[in-house]
Amino acid sequence: MKKLLIGFGFSLLTISGLFAQPPNEGPADESAYWVLKLSGGQLNPIPVITPHNVNFGQLEVGKVKRETVKILNKGYGDLVIKKVYLQNGVEFGIKKTTCTKPLDYGQSCEITVEFKPDAPGNYTDTLYIATNDRENPIYKVKLSGEAIGAIIEVSENLKPTPAPVPAPPPPPVENQQKEKQKPSQPKKEKVEKKQPKKVEKKNKKTEKGKEKKVAYTYWTVKPCDTLWDISAKVYGTPLLWAAIYEANKDQISDPWIIEVGTKLKIPKLTPAERKKYEKESLKLMEEMADRPLGPKCPY
Repeated sequence: MKKLLIGFGFSLLTISGLFAQPPNEGPADESAYWVLKLSGGQLNPIPVITPHNVNFGQLEVGKVKRETVKILNKGYGDLVIKKVYLQNGVEFGIKKTTCTKPLDYGQSCEITVEFKPDAPGNYTDTLYIATNDRENPIYKVKLSGEAIGAIIEVSENLKPTPAPVPAPPPPPVENQQKEKQKPSQPKKEKVEKKQPKKVEKKNKKTEKGKEKKVAYTYWTVKPCDTLWDISAKVYGTPLLWAAIYEANKDQISDPWIIEVGTKLKIPKLTPAERKKYEKESLKLMEEMADRPLGPKCPY
């Protein structure tokens, strides 16, 4: 009985000691892990990632260098790597990963990253590892590297020597003698004859003035009508009768005599024309002062 009590007490102390351990340290040994797992306690994974910084150093442009990031589970629960990705993924890349299955206590996996620069320069990137760790679900690994241009050494013995430029062949002797015998002839200068320019005479045509169009209305002469009366009716004043007489000289020879039934043209007058024909009417009346204004109408 004492042995059972001692064993039971030892088990309780072991379990309580496991719970009292600080986080991120993992169980003390594998036996303690199984005791906690069988007792139904809370199991949390604890990822341990090495290294936290990966420096690829110097690398020639066009070449590739690979490094490995290791993930170890030192926690009580299974560690699940949900996703692995890069922030930029241009000069750096993920070649492969073995973190495809849950990691039990003490198990590990690896992620292979590579540096593949296309141009000289200093480059950096960040590797993100998403896990099921409640306290720290995402871990970061910094990547860096320097790309340098490829150095090509050329020995002096391998440098190509420039080919000599051949000199032009001398002209034949016979041609040289013929050229000496030919007398030099003076060059003839061409004299261009200047021809007199033809002067074109332009015929100036006089333009005839366009006749001014005048708008008319018409009046048919009735018995006892005079130009004086017609002017008073159509223009509002009898002093414009000379305008009617002027427009109908082809039908009226004497302004004091107009025949009944004659169709007279009544021109439309502007203010300036009204003044003109008022003066004309008064002038004609002065010239014919001895004549009556019109025949006495018997009607």
